[in-house]
Amino acid sequence: MKFIKPLIGARLEKRYKRFLADVKLEHDGTELTAHCPNTGAMTGCAEPGMRVWLSDSNNPKRKYRYTWELAETSTGDRICIHTHRANTVAGEALQQGLVPAYADVKAWRAEVKYGSDNRRIDWIGEDTEGRSVYIEVKSVTLAESTGDGFFPDTTSIRATQHLHSLIEMTSAGHRAGVLYVVLHSGIERVSAAAHIDPTYADTVALARTHGVQFHALQCAISQHGIDPVGELPVM
Repeated sequence: MKFIKPLIGARLEKRYKRFLADVKLEHDGTELTAHCPNTGAMTGCAEPGMRVWLSDSNNPKRKYRYTWELAETSTGDRICIHTHRANTVAGEALQQGLVPAYADVKAWRAEVKYGSDNRRIDWIGEDTEGRSVYIEVKSVTLAESTGDGFFPDTTSIRATQHLHSLIEMTSAGHRAGVLYVVLHSGIERVSAAAHIDPTYADTVALARTHGVQFHALQCAISQHGIDPVGELPVM
């Protein structure tokens, strides 16, 4: 996934009201408020003083012209905080065959309604045996210095509901999985965050017994784009 044009460097002053971030542009010191496209806790991703990068909508009529895309930690790790980028990157990886478990799947489509609750699946394809393959995409940015990454970064009833929907699909004879898109360059492996959301972690264990698969995608992150690289282990 390439950004339309290189991002703009800034320094983070504060993130607040979930969707807003005050920043100071590096090139001229201008202070402005940018849109923050992340509803999570953003632990370790939104520390005042962090170097950040913004995309410019070039729309002066938009209330918040700039969107916060990336952050850099004090140790130099890059993070994509824009959670919606995960779906695009996941789609590229699936279509390029970078997740070997789904190399036999074709005709990937995004945002298709499914299941008894009529929710939308992030990606759906069809394997060589004619089975539907349902993929739920999750963005992972919560990292520890050990290289461990965790999902979710806050209690997520919605994420647990998604797992139950995937269980419903495997019980009906389809294939289903969760693809964790790792948007933090310091993460080397991914686990369910039992210390944050034990219900989600328990449901992951249940989903595995029903045949739901779990994979994690490593990404190369820069101000020019986010490129899928390959798999990381899911613990």
